[in-house]
Amino acid sequence: MAQIGTAVLGCGVIGASWVKAFRDARLTVRLWDPNMAVARAVAARHDEGVTICDSPESAVDGVAFVQESGPEELSIKRELNQRIAATLASGAIVASSTSTLKASDLQQGMAFADRLLVGHPFNPPHILPLIEVVGGTETAEWAVEAAMGFYRSIGKSPIRLHIERPGHLANRLQAALWREAVDAVASGQASVADVDAAVTLALGPRWALTGPFATFALGGGEGGLAHFLDHLGPPLEALWDDARRPHMTDALRKRLVAESSERPARFTVGERDRRLRQLLAIADPDDTSPMTPTG
Repeated sequence: MAQIGTAVLGCGVIGASWVKAFRDARLTVRLWDPNMAVARAVAARHDEGVTICDSPESAVDGVAFVQESGPEELSIKRELNQRIAATLASGAIVASSTSTLKASDLQQGMAFADRLLVGHPFNPPHILPLIEVVGGTETAEWAVEAAMGFYRSIGKSPIRLHIERPGHLANRLQAALWREAVDAVASGQASVADVDAAVTLALGPRWALTGPFATFALGGGEGGLAHFLDHLGPPLEALWDDARRPHMTDALRKRLVAESSERPARFTVGERDRRLRQLLAIADPDDTSPMTPTG
């Protein structure tokens, strides 16, 4: 797919970060947002290579890759896709940043359904390398492969999901942990600060390096994951049965907000981004060398 330029539709937090990701990869960007003041503010952060467009139609005209980052509303995204259909270049890919919607729902009735898919990043997209690529029932195989190739070309690490599920993959993993985090506070087991500490001082650093499967494989010593599952698999499965769904009552919501507000902000956004870059440099997602247990 020739990289003749990119378009970003929607310049909120995610869209603005996508603009930076594309510019960091030295791609030209056409951007559009229904609020022109927002579009101008995003463009002002870049010296060159960014063009503000007065309509989504003009933004996508002639570009090879479109990153749609509009509001998380199916009707809004469908309307936006209908608007750009007439001016979308032949062969151009349209990827949605949606966190929860399915590509199959987005592409219904779209003239370019075969080139419409989900390209879901994690915030902030200009730093975090993971992109979840999910095709819909009408997405062509070549379009999925082209999107994967495009994201790799700008330094990202796309993963392809072969089944459409609400929230895709990473958000579902996050939701499972969030359920346990909220239940811990709701049940009185731990405070908000203690839950955060359990992640940042134990699970988070470990997962940042190895992920859940590799973590348990290392935990099995020389026997690897098989040994781990033999000895600790059943107790962990018992925890699945013990899991509870907390109910987000008004009282619980106020408690979570209050406890979180009482804590001083650990990082500014800028400091978070700086440390994320440091962490990723250590974790090195491109390092595919085998992990040998040390016993």
